[in-house]
Amino acid sequence: MSAANELVKAITAAGLSESRGKQTDIGPSQVGSCARKLWLQINGAEKTNSNLLRFSSMMGTAIHSYIQQAFHRLDPFGERYLLETEVYSEEAQLRGHVDMFDKQLGEVIDWKSTKMRNLAYFPSRQQRWQVQLYGWLIENVLGQKVNTVTLVAIPRDGTENDIVYHSEPYDANVANEAFAWLSEVKFAKHPPAPEKDAVFCRNYCEFYDKTGTKGCAGRSKSEADSFNIPDPIVDKVAQDYLRVSDEIRKLEAEKDGLKGFLEGANGTTVSGLKIAWSSVAGRKSIDEAEVLEKLGYVPFKVGKDSARLSVKATGGNDD
Repeated sequence: MSAANELVKAITAAGLSESRGKQTDIGPSQVGSCARKLWLQINGAEKTNSNLLRFSSMMGTAIHSYIQQAFHRLDPFGERYLLETEVYSEEAQLRGHVDMFDKQLGEVIDWKSTKMRNLAYFPSRQQRWQVQLYGWLIENVLGQKVNTVTLVAIPRDGTENDIVYHSEPYDANVANEAFAWLSEVKFAKHPPAPEKDAVFCRNYCEFYDKTGTKGCAGRSKSEADSFNIPDPIVDKVAQDYLRVSDEIRKLEAEKDGLKGFLEGANGTTVSGLKIAWSSVAGRKSIDEAEVLEKLGYVPFKVGKDSARLSVKATGGNDD
């Protein structure tokens, strides 16, 4: 086995041994996420998928551990900061692992490991609910006064200059919104409809089951046509995606027109722009007919499946 495979095996095993990896109680990070996944967990469904992609979550765990060590050095006796604190409410049947609570400022802080491309619409409703629930746990279980809740997005592919902070006042009403959502899932008689695409579920959900007989097969393309996504942020992002795609098409058309006008031009313009055309070799490809004639068959190497996004305007929802 290669060193790279040994690395993946080692960090995956380490992640599975962490308390977060073995957590069975409901946590604030699950509230507002996939309702079907949480319903299956609450109702003791068998986990049907062990072939998950875990590397990004392991990287997030490593970043949390590094931050915890850094603040422990600043405050070794915990006089100001509560670090990686587990808080359980029997009343709410909710167990949270609070990244940091600043007792001096009354501020709950949650670190989020992410990618640069995910910063534009940070935070999500689910992330805001999560940190507000941490605030609720700190006040109602530990009896500490909470003034502010803060989310900190740390891009793994960026620098310290790219870190994004979101702070808002602690609001028990927002926490109650999250509890209302959780209550609906808890007391649902039937599993909620799948929310995520099957390709996503296959890689990230332990309840994924391709057959759909035990766990969840994810949302198929045909089912997606009749499923209304309630999150307004998703709607905003989809609208922006359509707008950007349209702008790209217009710019590509404009670029082709400019290229046509410059056809045959070769030299330096009056402003000092150098224009040059060059010959590019044609793309080589396998002659399948000749290979078939000589070998009697054509060998193909099939790559991994990938997800392709499609966003179309339908005229909006009347609901």
